[in-house]
Amino acid sequence: MAKISRRKFLTLASATTLTAMGASRLHAAESGQTLEQALDQRLPFPGQYGKDYNQAKIKAFHLHNQSLTSPLHQSLLALWQDVYQKTNGELLVTPLHYDASLPAGDPQAVRLVAEGRFELVSVAGPIIDKLCPQAISIQNFPFLYQSPEDVYRIINQPQFPQALNQAVARYNLTYLRYGTFDNGMRVITSIESRPIRTTQDLVNLRIRIPPSNDMKATMEALGAKTEAFTMNQVYGALAKQLVQAQENPYAVAMDFELYKVTKYLNLTNHAWSGYNIFFNTKFWQSLSQSTRSIITELMPIYQAKNLQAQQDYNKKVYQQLIQDKGMIATEPDMSPAPHKLIGVYQSIYGQLNPLLQLLVKDKLSALTGLRFS
Repeated sequence: MAKISRRKFLTLASATTLTAMGASRLHAAESGQTLEQALDQRLPFPGQYGKDYNQAKIKAFHLHNQSLTSPLHQSLLALWQDVYQKTNGELLVTPLHYDASLPAGDPQAVRLVAEGRFELVSVAGPIIDKLCPQAISIQNFPFLYQSPEDVYRIINQPQFPQALNQAVARYNLTYLRYGTFDNGMRVITSIESRPIRTTQDLVNLRIRIPPSNDMKATMEALGAKTEAFTMNQVYGALAKQLVQAQENPYAVAMDFELYKVTKYLNLTNHAWSGYNIFFNTKFWQSLSQSTRSIITELMPIYQAKNLQAQQDYNKKVYQQLIQDKGMIATEPDMSPAPHKLIGVYQSIYGQLNPLLQLLVKDKLSALTGLRFS
């Protein structure tokens, strides 16, 4: 029997393992690719990113519920690659789209970051208003904001991170100033039999909402019947007509293919949606002061870049949903809504940290004609 060297044995063993994994599909002669290129398509962290990952001193993971092609994912990739370069390879954070396919979606993602299983999460305000209503609910006021810039003028003030960190400290979470990225104004997509043209069309509408006290109160004050599903359940709920509508920015209708199970794109613009970045506090505190300073300095830069990218994307997506996907846009008359929502405004305002009440009281008074103090 011929003697086999250790190197040749390892080579043969590797080849055998690859065969078990389906190596025939990876064979360079069949694919026109090198084995390394073929593996890069099927295994995580390919190419230069994989090399950076292997060399980084500290590795972390950042959960979010958007797609690989979304402006949020692309913004996070760019942010963390910049951090990697500026920290000389000390920290590499890997964004994980669709919350790494966690079965319970966003709520589970937040919990696992709080517990330290993952290091970061980006999450929309309505998902966590039960955890920290005294701060995050400032993002959830219905019909109060006309644009993302309108929201940023408030939440980029130092009072917001101060109040939010007070609220989430018990959950082992940390938020940084400018740590909220845009997703756009929320609209309602509805099935073919339920277009929305006035607030009256919301009465008895079965609508999916996130697990949010604020959104539940808003939609029910407008007469709708709410059902809470996580984002990874929405398509199925609409397909089975467990609900007749859902509310989210344009990008969600495109990225989650909701145009296949809804017909109307109802431009209610009833609220704003953004993604708040939370660190596991112990992880954040374990980073060097220089690394934390770099991240803090980059946050406003990448918030601004994300805002422009998301706005460009939303314009493109709107055209695609109407022209390519066959959805029908409506422009509902929502002018009666603020009067119907007086109780909701008072409730959200009443539970806000006084630091944040000062930032919105004049806007609320102008919208409702009532005095907020």
